[in-house]
Amino acid sequence: MKNCLYLAASLALLSAAVSIAAGQEAAGTRRALIVCGLTGDAPHRQSFADSTEKLFTGLTQHHGFAAENVAVVWGEAATEKDGPAVKSSRGPATREALAQTVTELEKALQPSDTLWLFVLGHAHYDGRFSWLNLPGPDLQQIELGKLLSGLRCREQVFFLTTSASGFFIKPLAQAGRIVITATEPDLEVNETVFPHKLALALLAPPSYEEFDVDADRRMTLLDLYLWTAKATAQEYAGGELIATEHAQIDDVGDGRGVELQSAFLPEELGGRLAAGKDPPLVASGKGANARKIWLPFPLSPPAPERTAD
Repeated sequence: MKNCLYLAASLALLSAAVSIAAGQEAAGTRRALIVCGLTGDAPHRQSFADSTEKLFTGLTQHHGFAAENVAVVWGEAATEKDGPAVKSSRGPATREALAQTVTELEKALQPSDTLWLFVLGHAHYDGRFSWLNLPGPDLQQIELGKLLSGLRCREQVFFLTTSASGFFIKPLAQAGRIVITATEPDLEVNETVFPHKLALALLAPPSYEEFDVDADRRMTLLDLYLWTAKATAQEYAGGELIATEHAQIDDVGDGRGVELQSAFLPEELGGRLAAGKDPPLVASGKGANARKIWLPFPLSPPAPERTAD
C-alpha cells in the first residue's frame, strides 16, 4: 500500500513537472548563450572545453533548451578533437563576434522568452576595471554591461564565472535580471572552481536530498546557486586551501551581490549554519526571485513543501 501511494505521488509530481515545463515552453522560447574567452594553456583549454560541453548537454538534455537555441562563442578556433558544442562555436570570441551574437539575440528575443548567459574563461583586474580576456582587445565590465543592456525578456539569468567577476554585477544589473558571479567585487583574481561545479550541476546533479540545499522540497535556481557555491567551498576545504572565491547573487536588480550561501553552509565551509539546525527558508529579499525559477531536472521528491513560519 505504501509503495502504491509513493508511486501515485511520484506520478502526480511528474505530471506537475511536465505541466510546468509545458507552461514554460508555451510562455516563450528558452535560449542560452555560452561565452568562453581565452582559455590559456592546453590543460586549461581542455578543462574549459569539458565544462562547455557539459553546460551545452545539460541545458539541452535536462533543462528544456533546444540545441538550435543554445549559441556558443568559443575563445579560439575549434579543432577536430573538440566536442560538438565547441565545434558549433561562432568564435573566436572577439569583441566583434560577441557584439554580432548579442545583436542577433536582441532581434530574436520575445518578451515571453528565457535567456541564460554563461561567461567562462580568464579575467584580470587592473585596479579599476575587471577585464574578460578575449582574443584581441579585452572587454571590461562597463562595456559588457552596455553590450547586454538591450536584452529584454521575461527571464534573464547571467552566470559570470571568471576570476574578478564580482565587478560585473553592478553594470549588468537590471530589474527582472538575475546575476550570479563566482567571486566578490574584490581582489579575488585567482582562477575559479565555480564554472566547473556549475557545469556538473546542470549535467549530472546529485540526489535531490543533496541538491535541495534549502530543504524546501523544490528544485529551483536558488538550489543550483547554493549547491554550486557549496561544492566550490568543499573543493577548497578538501584540499585544505584558503578559499579564494566567494560566489554572489543579485536577483532583485539593485546591483548589490550577496553571499547568500553563508546562511546555508556549515562553519567548516565558511558559513554560519549551526550543526543540527534547518537551513533558512527564503521567502523574501535576496534569493526569493531565484527560488521562483523551477528546474525541470532533477525532479523534486514526493513530499510536502516547507512553508515560511
